Amino acid sequence: MKRSISRAAMAVALSLGVVGVVGATATPAVAAKKKKSQGEYSKEFIAVYQPLAEQVEVDPAAAAAGIPGLAAAIASDDEKLAGGQVIYNIGAKTQDVATQYQGVKLMADSGKVAPEQQGSILLAAGQLGYNMKDYAAARGYLNQAAVLLPNDPQVPTIIAESYVQDGNYAQALAMLSKAIDMKTAAGQPTEDSAFRGLAIAANNGLNDQAADWALKVLQSNPTKQEYRAEAYKVFAALSTFTKDEELDLLRLMYRDNGLSIRQQYMAYLQGADARRRPAEIQAVIEQGMANGLLSGSALANDELKIAKGRYDQTLKELGADAKNPGSGSEAMAIADVYLGYGKGAEAEALYTKAIEMNVAEKAAALTGLGIAQADQGKYAAANATFGQIATGNRAKLATLWIAYVNGKM
Repeated sequence: MKRSISRAAMAVALSLGVVGVVGATATPAVAAKKKKSQGEYSKEFIAVYQPLAEQVEVDPAAAAAGIPGLAAAIASDDEKLAGGQVIYNIGAKTQDVATQYQGVKLMADSGKVAPEQQGSILLAAGQLGYNMKDYAAARGYLNQAAVLLPNDPQVPTIIAESYVQDGNYAQALAMLSKAIDMKTAAGQPTEDSAFRGLAIAANNGLNDQAADWALKVLQSNPTKQEYRAEAYKVFAALSTFTKDEELDLLRLMYRDNGLSIRQQYMAYLQGADARRRPAEIQAVIEQGMANGLLSGSALANDELKIAKGRYDQTLKELGADAKNPGSGSEAMAIADVYLGYGKGAEAEALYTKAIEMNVAEKAAALTGLGIAQADQGKYAAANATFGQIATGNRAKLATLWIAYVNGKM
């Protein structure tokens, strides 16, 4: 297959909504009764604050006109907290994000937020800062929030998006990885975060990272088929697989509904000869024709005709050799054919025999054995078999198969 991901359009937008501010703050009327050593509100501040706090409940749009006067009257940290709350409330009621950000920044910068509310306020400031494209400031608030909310995946997720906006893709991917770890620990789905990472890497030329993120997508057991298809597309495009290795990748994609473009089907037809593996080729072509990706293909029509003509005869020819293969390579070749006929048990026995006969391509035989076991629903056994493949391209391929069987389990 062509080694390019230029066709993978995966720009996924992250929609960040406006965050509500939780909890109440002290009112100036109450705070003004404090002793001066405990902090107090000035008469000038109270004169502006009290009518505005009342007006926001009745006519928030009219109250918005009083924001400059209130902001000008703020002279202490206590006043930042109280004034920020009112300004935020005006913004929330008028759906003005800039006003909400102005208010929540005052609260966050006051140092007076109750300890149990600090994390939420800092997160709100970071999210609103992101919405206002104030990315560096947003990260400042979010980095503080991360200390107080160490298990909240929203925090690294928004930090990641801020890095994307600044063109720092490596840092963005690092933060998304952190978010995925948090979600995994909490038992939450990770497919959206994994796919977002894949989109960032693939759309910005980070090919090595893109392959890793394609694997993360598949390991997330995505419920969205388009995620799965794009992950396979990227992984296949960036792989350095040999023809035989690529065929085992295509076998996985076929089983996992991951064949999504005509080019992949054509690669399959070139990798699996219709004369040697007629059942496998027939099944693949029929799937490609059913979904319209092989419509009008003369090659597909010719290969289908050959496959149908060889279907019964090939199975008959295997009979004697299958009982007593002369070598590990012969046992593996026969097992490959049985795999295409859906005869998982027969294929499993022959792959096992090939390994016992010290076949030269042991990793390939283990791959076939794992596939045969997976086809029979022996997912734990398949997982263990793929786990024995520890080096080279076959090890990378095995991680994809393990993700597949883990999803089935």
